[in-house]
Amino acid sequence: MAFKTGVVSGAVVLALGCIGCDEMEEDADAADFADEEAVQTRSTQENGWNLNGWNLNNWKLNGTRLNDTKLYRDANQTDFIQLADIWLPDGDYVNTGSLVGGMLKVGGLGDWEVEDTTFDFMVKEGATTYWKYVWLKYAYPVAGFSDVWEYDMDLQVSLINEPLCVDGTGKRTRALLLNDIWDPATGAKVSPRPDKALTFACKDGALAKCVLFGYRPWATHNGVSLADYHQACTRMVRADYCGNGQTHTTLGTPIHVLDQIGIQAAAANTSYVVEAEWGPNGAVCLNPSNTRLANQTIGCNIPTCGASFASGGLIQSGKIVP
Repeated sequence: MAFKTGVVSGAVVLALGCIGCDEMEEDADAADFADEEAVQTRSTQENGWNLNGWNLNNWKLNGTRLNDTKLYRDANQTDFIQLADIWLPDGDYVNTGSLVGGMLKVGGLGDWEVEDTTFDFMVKEGATTYWKYVWLKYAYPVAGFSDVWEYDMDLQVSLINEPLCVDGTGKRTRALLLNDIWDPATGAKVSPRPDKALTFACKDGALAKCVLFGYRPWATHNGVSLADYHQACTRMVRADYCGNGQTHTTLGTPIHVLDQIGIQAAAANTSYVVEAEWGPNGAVCLNPSNTRLANQTIGCNIPTCGASFASGGLIQSGKIVP
């Protein structure tokens, strides 16, 4: 399959007093997305190197909780992120929320009703404690899915406002919300899952792309859980052959994607050679001559692929050939 990612600049002030402000600017932001292509599954995808959006690729907002419990990301439990309040559109506030599939629900609100919700996070790093504010501006159902929503959000840190998610060109992208957190260094899902764990997954990163490929980690397909398929997909998208967080690709490189459960099928009129087959911990088999980028140095030993899916992989990637 092949997805492109991208975010436009946003100058809306994100603060508690800004909820519901500057209608004209919000309308302009909405117009930026009016012609955005509806998501659809197809068998040739464009992959990317990053697990999440570039400005979320660290623990400070790569993982959080939808309640007021601290989430520690260091062994000494000194550095943390903690949700203090969720301010609702009517000006009231709560300190907890939940996800139903890929849809946010807070204070009894869901669907479009969560627009203009603001999240206040306290962050402690060493001797420094500061605040991050995330403003959920717009909510959109994702075409082709009944349980996936995407959110246009702004971020404020130290009075500096910016889009929460941007692509490599600086253009605004939206975020999906996922009910887990991932280690940005290794790409591994944090286990056991902290209570009410939440990731703002920017659409230009592997976490969100793999949901849009159809591998929704909360769902099943013909009775098969898609959680491991989603994790395997995040390894595949980033060409993380060894499952250690090291990528071997660049954004925009086309690959062919195939699985045995019918989510991604072989593409008609597309020539490819099998690159690898993938499980949650990386490639379970690899054809070194078919890596999507030439002359790759792989720092682990991976068996060569034989017959399709004979190695026990969940998803197969292929290198597109002329």
